[in-house]
Amino acid sequence: MIDLHLHLDGSLSEQDFLYLAKKEGICLGKEFPNNIYVPMDCKSLEEYLMRFDLPLQLLQSKENIAHATSSLVRRLYKMGYIYAEIRFAPQLHMQKGLTQLEVAKAALEGVEEALKECDGFEANLLLCCMRHGAEEVNMETVEVANKLKGTRVVGVDLAGAEAMHPSSYYKNIFDLAKEYRLNITIHAGEATGSDEVMMALDNGATRIGHGVHLDTEKDGPRAKKEDICFEFCPTSNLQTKSLKTYADVPLRAFMDKGIALTINSDNMTVSNTDVYQEFSHLYQTFNLNKDEVYGFLLNSINYSFTSEEVKARLRVKLKERIDKFYSQIAM
Repeated sequence: MIDLHLHLDGSLSEQDFLYLAKKEGICLGKEFPNNIYVPMDCKSLEEYLMRFDLPLQLLQSKENIAHATSSLVRRLYKMGYIYAEIRFAPQLHMQKGLTQLEVAKAALEGVEEALKECDGFEANLLLCCMRHGAEEVNMETVEVANKLKGTRVVGVDLAGAEAMHPSSYYKNIFDLAKEYRLNITIHAGEATGSDEVMMALDNGATRIGHGVHLDTEKDGPRAKKEDICFEFCPTSNLQTKSLKTYADVPLRAFMDKGIALTINSDNMTVSNTDVYQEFSHLYQTFNLNKDEVYGFLLNSINYSFTSEEVKARLRVKLKERIDKFYSQIAM
C-alpha cells in the first residue's frame, strides 16, 4: 500500500482515457481499452514505452494534467494506499505551449485538490529528466524542481530508453541537482547491466529505479555501504523482457547482501498491475513471510523523499494495517 515508483502517464484509468479523449476530441482507436495495456508478449523496453504515446496526447493542458493527478490520488486512497510518489516528465507535456513550470504546478494543483478528500493519505511528486531529452531541457527540469522545493515536488529522476542513452551523458544535469541538494532517483540496471547502476550512483542517486541487473557480488557492497535503495517493479520487468519470470527477480540475492529494496508497480495501467498484485506475485514465488513483507514496506517509508514528520505517521499506519495487507496478498 506504498508505491515509490509510479508513473503518472502510465497509470491513467480507463475512465480517465474516456473523459479526456472526449474532452479533447481524440479517437482512442478500435482496440481500446486493450491498446492501453502492454501484452506479456511485449518484445522490449522500447516497445513497452510506445504505450505512452496515447496518454501523452491527452495530457497537454493544465486542466487535463490536474485531472490526471487528482484522479490517481483518489484511486490510490480508495485502494487503501497510505503513501505514493508519482513521477512524470514535465518536458513531455509541452506540445501545446505549456512551460515545464506550468506543467509541474498543474500536477501539484491536482494532488492538493484530491488530498483534501483523502484523509490520512500522503502523496508527493518526482520530476523526470529524459534520456532522449536535450541537456538544456533536462537542466530546466532540475531548475523547476528546485523552484518548487518545499512543495510536494520532492526530487528528480532520469527515465527513458536506458540502453540507448547511458547515464554518463547526464553528469552536468545531476551535478546541478546535487548543487541544489535535490533528492535523486535514477532508472538504471533495467535494460542494461551493473555498470549503469554504478554510473547512477556516481551521479548522486540515493535510490535506483529497477536495478535488477546489479551485480550483487561485485557492486553490491558499494550499494550497501552507500545505503542505496532499489525500486523493484517485477511485472514491468517481465513485460520489457528485462527478466523472464518472477523467480528471476533477484529478491533473495539483494536481501542476502543487506541491500535495501522496495516493491512497486511502475505503471498501473500500462502494466495492468498495482502494489497488491506485485506483492502477491512475489509472495507466491518466494514464500514471503509477514516480517519480510513488513520490511519491504518499511523500506518504502524510510527511503521515501517525504519529511520525517510524515514518515513517523506512515510507520504508525503501517503497523496498524500490515496484518490486513498481508492477508490480502496471501489470498
